[in-house]
Parts: sequence; C-alpha cells; structure tokens
Amino acid sequence: MTNKMKANNTRKKGNVNHNPQVESAKAVFGDPKAKEYNPTDFKI
Repeated sequence: MTNKMKANNTRKKGNVNHNPQVESAKAVFGDPKAKEYNPTDFKI
C-alpha cells in the first residue's frame, strides 16, 4: 500500500460516529430533523 493510498483511507475515516441509536435515527428520519420530537409519532 502506498503512502498516498494510506492518507486517503485515514482521511475518509476521520469522523465516523458509531452510535447505533443515532445511526438508526438518521437512517429512518434523515439527518436534519424536519419537526420537533412528538412521542405520539412512535405509537403503533
């Protein structure tokens, strides 16, 4: 592996946040929240 390739890989991984709750919320609702939190939204 060349130094250039190594630099690219490390830069890409720079700011990964491994928080499963946050990641699943982002996946379902999208990153910016469109509306404030409403507990009744989660009732099934």
